[in-house]
Amino acid sequence: MQKLLLFVILLLAQLAFSQNQEFDVVFKNVNVVAMENDNTLLNQNIAIKNGKIVAIENAKKSNLKGLKTIDLKGKYIMPSLADAHIHLPEKEEEMQRFFELNLINGVTKLRSMRGDWKHIAWREKFNTKDSFLPKLYLSAPPISRNMEATKEQLETFVKTSKEKGFGVIKILSIKNQDFFMQLDSLCKKYSMPLGGHFPKLASGNGLKEEVFFNSNYKSIEHLGGLVGEPTFLESRIEAIKKNNIFICPTLTWYTIGSGQFTYDELRKLPGMEYVAKATLQEWIDKTKQYREKIGDKAYQEEVAKEMKDLDEKYLVINRLQKEGVKMILSPDASSKYMMTGCNMITEMDLLKKADLSNFEILKMATTNFAEFYTENYGLLKVGKDADFIVLENNPLENLETLKKIIGVYFNSNYLPNEKIIELKNSLLSTSNN
Repeated sequence: MQKLLLFVILLLAQLAFSQNQEFDVVFKNVNVVAMENDNTLLNQNIAIKNGKIVAIENAKKSNLKGLKTIDLKGKYIMPSLADAHIHLPEKEEEMQRFFELNLINGVTKLRSMRGDWKHIAWREKFNTKDSFLPKLYLSAPPISRNMEATKEQLETFVKTSKEKGFGVIKILSIKNQDFFMQLDSLCKKYSMPLGGHFPKLASGNGLKEEVFFNSNYKSIEHLGGLVGEPTFLESRIEAIKKNNIFICPTLTWYTIGSGQFTYDELRKLPGMEYVAKATLQEWIDKTKQYREKIGDKAYQEEVAKEMKDLDEKYLVINRLQKEGVKMILSPDASSKYMMTGCNMITEMDLLKKADLSNFEILKMATTNFAEFYTENYGLLKVGKDADFIVLENNPLENLETLKKIIGVYFNSNYLPNEKIIELKNSLLSTSNN
């Protein structure tokens, strides 16, 4: 009885708090895709203070008051998206455009997986306290099989990476198992995660299974070690589950690189409207030269092989999902015919081919990414960071609604539809120069 009375008192206190306090902003009459499950909270008011969600109430019964009130009139909100595998531009002057292309596509978190020492300074410049630009998660300069280093040099590399604020050391390839074990021991010493490609040694052989799965690896990119490895598939999935390693499939990169698209289809791929016409034509010309050089027979055989590999990837992804392996989402828009931010929906469409539900796909780009970094976003509930996008329709029912983001709330800033349209037009005008 006492517990029930205490609960009622706390409930009444919370109600009085929400009705009497003036919040920074209140969004009214909105449908909330909270991402705790595949249900939607219809017709809610949501209050935000100091960047946090502090109240979510039925709009018909709510008296929430804000310094600013925004009526969303039956629109939908869901957590903002995270791209888990990006390559930053070569030049700092290209960063603003890079960020804006992500913002208009609802992406507010970017995990860089091709690091450079200069990226730390870039993050300090662009991710300020009040910045509205997407948050950067950086990897240190990558390790490759060509890297030569003494134990002292390697320790300096790992220690410096940690001290500068990099979140992971990425492995592209590795010289030999001894070098990997030495690197791993130092990463454990300095609490520095490893991630990247499933390691292959310079000899072409892989690491011993126990060496890899007892390492500080936290994520595997591109389904490495799982596709084309039928002998090890079952044991590796089990080890990945046991060690809570996250997988980032990056299907779009392989799909666009498969050669399956005609030249006309390549011109119409998502994001190509933001590519300079001269650049796009240069890509088309190089693609034509390659296809003509190898001949039609070899070209068709290459496409058939790539499509077969993609079919295997879909099966592996389906299996990973059923086994409860955590996956994060990225198209890896780092090659021709791809544009940062614009291929997120492409990746989601491809994941549908693996028989994942819309909810499972959206989790990869929201709650799973937040869990990977142990951060306070990824869900829309009281106590979480206010970090969400506004949509016309319910993305749990139709992912296509993500092709038109009509609002972004991030880091206590709101980007309404008219500002998104302005950004798009500005980006289009600069790409056509």
